[in-house]
Amino acid sequence: MVEFFNTENNLTVEQIRLIASKYQLVFPDEYVDHLLINNGGQCHPNVFEFIENGQLTESNVDWFLAIYDGRYDSLEQYIKVFKKDQARIPDSFIPIAHDPGGNLICISCVDKKIYYWDHEKEMINADHNGAGNIHFIARNLETFLNSLR
Repeated sequence: MVEFFNTENNLTVEQIRLIASKYQLVFPDEYVDHLLINNGGQCHPNVFEFIENGQLTESNVDWFLAIYDGRYDSLEQYIKVFKKDQARIPDSFIPIAHDPGGNLICISCVDKKIYYWDHEKEMINADHNGAGNIHFIARNLETFLNSLR
C-alpha cells in the first residue's frame, strides 16, 4: 500500500472545482478523490515502469502536485505553465506529479489513463497528441498507485 507524507492541508471539493473551473478543465472523479485524501506530497513506494521505444524503463515519483498557495509543486502553477502559457502537454492531460528530472506524470481527462511526459524528448511545435515523448503507464490512477514499488 502506498503511503503519502509531506502533504499539504486537506481540501474541499469546492477548492478543487475552483481550480478546474479557472482553467476550464474537468478533473476525473478518481483524481478529485485522490486530492481530497492526499493533497500533494511524496509517497513510498515511488518507483514505476513504462515502455519506451520497446524497452522497459523506470522512473520514480518525486512529488505529487498539491493545491495550495506555495511556490513549489503547485498543481495550479503546473497547469498554468505547461497547459496554458506554453501549451506543452496535450489538452486532455492534467499534470499530477513529477519525477526528479522534471518529467511529468499526467492523467488524461478523456480516458483517465496515466501517462509519462518526457521533457527531454519533447518535440517543439509538434502535435502533442502524437508526440514521441508521451508514454502510457497505467489504465487509471488506482492501478498506477497500486503498481508503485
